[in-house]
Amino acid sequence: MSNMGKALYEFGPYRLDPEKRVLFRDREPVPLQMKAFETLLALVRHSEEVVLKDELMKAVWPDTFVEEANLTQNISVLRKVLGDEASERRYIVTIPGRGYRFVEKVRTVIEDEIIVVESHARSRVVIAEEGEQNPPVFLREGNELRALPGQTATPYRWWMAAMAVAGTVVASLILFALLSPAPVPKVLRSIRLTHTGSVSPHSVVLSDSNRLYFTETIGAKGVLAEVPATGGDPKTVASSLSSIVLEDIDSTRSRLLAGATVTGVRMPLWVVPAAGGSAQRLGDLAASCASWSPDGQQLAYCREGGIYVAGADGTHPTKLISVHGVVEYLRWSPEGRRLRFTVNEQADGERSLWEASSDGANPHPLALGWKSYAHIWGEGEYTGDWSPDGKYFVFRSQLFEGQSFWAIREKTGWFHRGEAAPVQIYSSPDLFGEPRFSADGKKLFFVGYREQRELVRYDSARQLFVPYLGGIPARLVSFSSDGQWVAYKSDIDNTLWRSRTDGSEKLQLTFRPLGATHSSWSPDGKMIVFQGGPPGEPARIFTIPSNGGQPEILLHDDTARLTAPSWCGDGSAILLMRWAKDASGELGSRVLRLDMTTRETTMLPDSDGFDGVHCSPDGKYAAAADQPHHRLMLFDFSSQRWSVLSEGDAYGWGIRWSADSRYVYYQHAEEDEDQPIFRVRVSDRNVEQITSARQILRADVLSYTMTGLTPDNSPLASLVHRTSDVYALELELP
Repeated sequence: MSNMGKALYEFGPYRLDPEKRVLFRDREPVPLQMKAFETLLALVRHSEEVVLKDELMKAVWPDTFVEEANLTQNISVLRKVLGDEASERRYIVTIPGRGYRFVEKVRTVIEDEIIVVESHARSRVVIAEEGEQNPPVFLREGNELRALPGQTATPYRWWMAAMAVAGTVVASLILFALLSPAPVPKVLRSIRLTHTGSVSPHSVVLSDSNRLYFTETIGAKGVLAEVPATGGDPKTVASSLSSIVLEDIDSTRSRLLAGATVTGVRMPLWVVPAAGGSAQRLGDLAASCASWSPDGQQLAYCREGGIYVAGADGTHPTKLISVHGVVEYLRWSPEGRRLRFTVNEQADGERSLWEASSDGANPHPLALGWKSYAHIWGEGEYTGDWSPDGKYFVFRSQLFEGQSFWAIREKTGWFHRGEAAPVQIYSSPDLFGEPRFSADGKKLFFVGYREQRELVRYDSARQLFVPYLGGIPARLVSFSSDGQWVAYKSDIDNTLWRSRTDGSEKLQLTFRPLGATHSSWSPDGKMIVFQGGPPGEPARIFTIPSNGGQPEILLHDDTARLTAPSWCGDGSAILLMRWAKDASGELGSRVLRLDMTTRETTMLPDSDGFDGVHCSPDGKYAAAADQPHHRLMLFDFSSQRWSVLSEGDAYGWGIRWSADSRYVYYQHAEEDEDQPIFRVRVSDRNVEQITSARQILRADVLSYTMTGLTPDNSPLASLVHRTSDVYALELELP
């Protein structure tokens, strides 16, 4: 027979469809950004040949100048999608200084043109050349074809089939004219609207006809700011709220819905005049996200375990929907009949888009046409916005360390009923925040940012922060009991490293895909315990020899997430945090003690809601942050009781003990712009401020967090260098 179908490419378990722009693995579509797909297609079409970098960039970006980093990002994404391990490249090999080569054998296959005689799930199928006598007959079952032994189409039956095909062709032409796909939405250009670099990376950008509203970051505070819709220098908007998180703007474009920043999930909700002035409290409502209804008569808001509605003034709150997980990024459809939101399954890090009727009926995940993946904490599809006419919904997807915006056509007309498949409209190696439409629907506003961390040490003699270990991007630092060795998490790839305290004898202890964080040394310095696990799986507790070796699972719990291990005293026990859902589906934490001799675990009493537990070096005490009650707590192992060390919201990941067990160091990382670091003396609870953000002389540092304590009791901090600004995408939405 002659082949009349289109050419497809196959390699390993994958099939590449150039026409549909889809990559399949074992017949299931694999989510892939468009530019990454085009990079893969160019490599596959020249398999076993070296494709120069310039040639690849011209093939993928024919009309646009881009930096080589975009190509590098695409190659990295493809390797992760294909499972191409660094130790043995099966698919894409780098040719240093030149380009890349696709080394797997590629097969070109033809998708046959199939004549279907009966349009049923089980149908008789004839495949034939023109003029062929007695062609074979197949039975279609779903997507499978099975030959019918001994059966052929007789000349008479073949004539009948030909007539049927002719009728089908005519009908198909008519249907094609009526049911042709709608034009694809696209981005015309991207515009950077601010150049301060200090916009809060997680801020939403809200617009009226002439201005944009967002928050700028000053230390741990969010300050309300505005800028002309065409761009320019932001101006601070006076508000009675000391720190603000924007949520929504009303239909009159004159009032902002905002939360007042507090430690924890819930924020008190306020109405803030867009022109500035005193904020008005919305009853006693507290939420993690909120959205006004289009008619301004109702308010939908999120709390642990579900979604609630109330009057526009905050009165008569009622639970609308129960959801397992944390609800985020709540949006009301323009006609007011639907709600869309993100569900964050904190136990495993998966995020997904959901939809429900505005009366709370039928809550369900939004069908996007692809399998949802959660390989790294926080990945998935989340946060979106409707165009003002309700025709499109644009959402953000984060996959394999890349981010992109996708558009779903909501209203497809008489001949295009139902939701169309999402179309990617924008991607970037940079990070970006929540998308929001302009009032006229012609632009999409968001915050785009780049972030880099630097490890620094507070020098008390000079009263300033200086680079530590060369200023490497590292966090969660721990030291051996003899003060000679240091372990830390690399912020580049979440791997665990060890070195001398002067940076020498550096050794990588863990390798991807095993992520690692929160390390602690055994008292004899021979072992390190850490929190980690493969991507997409609940966190477990591992041990590894400090001189390198194979990580071993010390403790895991399929029903919970285990974090922040801390080796105690003589090494007989380890403390850690256990995060699990209760009967109502709410996520909570407790302190767990693991006996290293018996491997039995017990819960420390009265530790609900605690975080950041750390054992004292002498093994007599433990310190932890009591998040619900905003205080630092001390546990006495001899009395088995907790007592208050200090008041205020201690940052759990920054809690550390002095080498002599006399002091606990901690930080108020989320209370004000200074983000001060304190120490409290255990014997008399005397609190002393050690330093603050005022001792950081770098102008490009937006915030910092305490992340360790050196053997000589110098606080270590991770500085956040970030360039974050407001961007706009000019859209063509047919």
